[in-house]
Amino acid sequence: MHRAEAVGFRGIVVTLDTWVTGRRPRDLATGDFPQLRGHCPANYTSYPVFRARLAKTPEKDPRAAVAEWAGIFGEPLVRDDLAWLRSLTDLPILLKGICHPEDVRRARDGGVDGVHCSNHGGRQANGGLPALDALPGVVAAAEGLPVLFDSGVRTGADAVKALALGATAVGIGRPYAYGLVLGGEDGVVHVLRSLLAETDLILAVDGCPTPEALREEGALRPVTAYGASGPRGR
Repeated sequence: MHRAEAVGFRGIVVTLDTWVTGRRPRDLATGDFPQLRGHCPANYTSYPVFRARLAKTPEKDPRAAVAEWAGIFGEPLVRDDLAWLRSLTDLPILLKGICHPEDVRRARDGGVDGVHCSNHGGRQANGGLPALDALPGVVAAAEGLPVLFDSGVRTGADAVKALALGATAVGIGRPYAYGLVLGGEDGVVHVLRSLLAETDLILAVDGCPTPEALREEGALRPVTAYGASGPRGR
């Protein structure tokens, strides 16, 4: 957290829903868990405190470095740790991975500056409640505390729905990564511009001059079925 402050980050997000990794068939099929295979370690092996915990340097004993990483990050945070985290920094702290109103209330009472409604893209618990379905309850329990949202946001239409349900801001996980792989920095810019353009267009079509207008009474309608194969309203 002190390193984050030193390099100019403006907030700390604590991810709550991956202290143990869920069963992910796609990752299992490819044997993909980069950290335990010794990949992606630079955040840790470049950090003097982490290196000091090792008998040898990570370059000399990479397996020991991986084991040390697993030992540290296999320890879950608990509710009592929140006061300790709060004491370490003046930066805003947000808790990510919250989908239950009671957890929102506990986070609010614990002094956090915002919550992040997310089910980690559905990769953690198969068959879990969609984050979008949980969002209205999270927003109500937040009582004005900022609520970020992600999980399954792939289009501007997805972002509009989350904003209409009360999200303060909407995050995207994979689309920008796809753009990065295909086109580097230009690819990321293209993805973001495309999402923003679609969001802007939908706001115009819906007659909403601003995202805030989406939250006005009457802007949302429950989905109604018109028969098994007929159209669905929104």
